[in-house]
Amino acid sequence: MIATRDDRIALFTKLQNTDTQPEFWARVAEDVDWTVEGTHPLAGRYLSKAEFVNATFTRLAQVLPGGVKLELKQLHVDGDTAIAELHSTSTTNEGPRSPMTIAGCVASTATSSWKCGPTSTR
Repeated sequence: MIATRDDRIALFTKLQNTDTQPEFWARVAEDVDWTVEGTHPLAGRYLSKAEFVNATFTRLAQVLPGGVKLELKQLHVDGDTAIAELHSTSTTNEGPRSPMTIAGCVASTATSSWKCGPTSTR
C-alpha cells in the first residue's frame, strides 16, 4: 500500500507545474469517464481525457496566464481508488488570488473513472 500511495502522491504532484502536467496526463486512460460536479461552466460529464482537458484545462488557460496549477493537499488511497484534495495556486488575469480548494477527486484505476467536485470556496 505504501508503494501505491507514494506513486499516487508523485502522480498528483505533477499537476502543480504546467511543465510536468503532461506526465500526469500520460498516466490517465484515453477513455476515462470524468464527472465535474457543480453548477459552474466547467461542470459536466466528459467521456474522454481529450474532452475533459479541452473543456477544463485548455479553457482555463485563457484566464489563468500561467495555466492551471493544482497543489495536492491531502490524499487517501484504498486499493485502486484515490481521493485527492487539490488546491488551486493559479494566478488569474486580474492577478494573484489566495489559494482555494477547488476539488476533491475520486479516481479509480479499476473502472477508469474520475469524479471531481468543489469541496469549498476559499
